[in-house]
Amino acid sequence: MVTDTALRVRIAGVQAALAEERLAGLIVRLPEHLVLLAGYWPMLGRSALVLPASGEPVLIAPEMERESLSRTFVSDIRTFPVWKLGDPPPDEGLARRLRDAVSERHLRGERIGVERSADEELAPTQKLTEPWHPTGPAQAILETLGADLHDVTPLLTRLRARKTPAELERLRVSREIAGFGLRAFSGAVEEGRTEAEVAAEVERAVMARGTGYKGTVHARAEALVFSGAERLNRVSWGLAASTPRRMERGDLVMLELSTVADGYYSDLTRMATAGPATARQEALLAAVAAAQRAAIRAVRPGATGDAVDRAAREVLRAEGLADHFIHITGHGLGFRYHESIPLLYPGAEDVLAEGMVTSVEPGIYAPSFGGIRIEDNVAVTADGAEVLGE
Repeated sequence: MVTDTALRVRIAGVQAALAEERLAGLIVRLPEHLVLLAGYWPMLGRSALVLPASGEPVLIAPEMERESLSRTFVSDIRTFPVWKLGDPPPDEGLARRLRDAVSERHLRGERIGVERSADEELAPTQKLTEPWHPTGPAQAILETLGADLHDVTPLLTRLRARKTPAELERLRVSREIAGFGLRAFSGAVEEGRTEAEVAAEVERAVMARGTGYKGTVHARAEALVFSGAERLNRVSWGLAASTPRRMERGDLVMLELSTVADGYYSDLTRMATAGPATARQEALLAAVAAAQRAAIRAVRPGATGDAVDRAAREVLRAEGLADHFIHITGHGLGFRYHESIPLLYPGAEDVLAEGMVTSVEPGIYAPSFGGIRIEDNVAVTADGAEVLGE
């Protein structure tokens, strides 16, 4: 759990940025920003945080989420009823609480930030099977608050790219929980088993062993398993579902694993073989691993995304495999499975800074062998790089 003191460090940084932007405060509703600013991962999604540029925040949520709300440092918590017979519609209860908070924090008529240009890809609530994000009705509520609304999404995206020490610690815990899934994958891959069976064992290990681990309340995973040269070459460089395909002796098998622990994410890829690996498979695996190590060595404050990407591609070029590396080397992560800062790709001008977290995931794909990718999560430190989980 992120402590009160640690969250107040993050809050103070955001409030300072609001003052620089001449904003009197902000209102956030996206789950990723509620985790960022309150340490609160909502269940339903119909929640909001009102943060003045100076002063204490107000957290508003459905009353049925009191268990989750008990984990936040915010002292001013206001709930509203939902879903019992006779309760008003959730948006009506939220709107009333928002109007009161905006008035009491002296934000009416002032310039305040809202998430007007949120990305189309968003982190979900705890209800992974029914994601929620604010659309027309939610925006209509904001228009009733009597404030001068300005888009604060780019500002929050930039601020959250650099994780605080406490946030990095939660990402380490998420990576440790993902390790339960990696170990399950390693033991589950064998001839005759289906991709779906292996994926289910990975997800079970994360939820069963991750729930309660180092104070984690909610641990979930999505495991995507691909096997055989045809499947690996065709779909493993993107995202696709695990299937009933049965693994055959000698198959390469890939796990793409997204893990979330109380709203903090890890993103990992591992390889295995159904039975002994061939000499060719071992050589290709070694080449990708060497490319990943080279990229990780290039991670440091001041390095560009292009420089880190180039380090991986040069290794694969020397092995005659450059044409098979068809995607980027990495992306940001932490409050989401994929974040937009930093990005590692040819020509990327993003400059790495201490506190950023990126995936490093070189991969190669061809009909002759399928696909091979190795992915880890790397924090940018003052001295270079920390591979989370090592």
